[in-house]
Amino acid sequence: MFEAQRIRRIAAGLALAAVAGPAFAAEPIVFTHKNWSDLRGILNVFDAFRQACLNQPVTQALPEELRPEGYRIVPSGLHALGFDNGKPPTAVVLSVTGDEEKDFEQGEPFVHLGFPTDSVPNGECRAAWKRAWDYDEGVQGVMTATAAVFDSWMSFYLKAVRVSRPDDSFTASKVYSNVSEWAVPCFGGTWCRASVLLDQRLDEGIYLTISRGDPPAAPGGG
Repeated sequence: MFEAQRIRRIAAGLALAAVAGPAFAAEPIVFTHKNWSDLRGILNVFDAFRQACLNQPVTQALPEELRPEGYRIVPSGLHALGFDNGKPPTAVVLSVTGDEEKDFEQGEPFVHLGFPTDSVPNGECRAAWKRAWDYDEGVQGVMTATAAVFDSWMSFYLKAVRVSRPDDSFTASKVYSNVSEWAVPCFGGTWCRASVLLDQRLDEGIYLTISRGDPPAAPGGG
């Protein structure tokens, strides 16, 4: 009974999305929160993912339209591996430093944009962020609270519906790793899949990445 009601609610949401208006015009990403290793930094990633990945498909012009103040546009190979083959890039990254490891070291989020192909007509899109803890005390409390309520934040801020099975139990720990799949409203009045990895480690910091994919096979299914 509960599952049937849940599927009907999701189906109603799909119907509403289908009559929604056109996608928002792309505007530069603005990080409105202080980029600390707590809800504020997570909200920055949510906002970047929404603007870059959910509001419209990837186009050749999109990186420049989205580029936040202080960011640069670099080929994905240069960002991830440190070298550029000189060919027109098939993917680019919006990055503060131009280097993945340096972005992680400085705790700055970045956005990966893969240009459309015949097999991936809407392009690929991902927001990622890694940051050491900004606290000398209370880190365990921040970690535990974040792990406990992250799904609620994801659902509320991105209007997302979890389609993968939640954990059956919750235990306080020094390491939390949460891999989940979601259906999220996106461009064209449809739903997209959001693949999420949230990893928190007491001795390292927080890592969050959200990737856009094809819609889930069916509402309520993985």
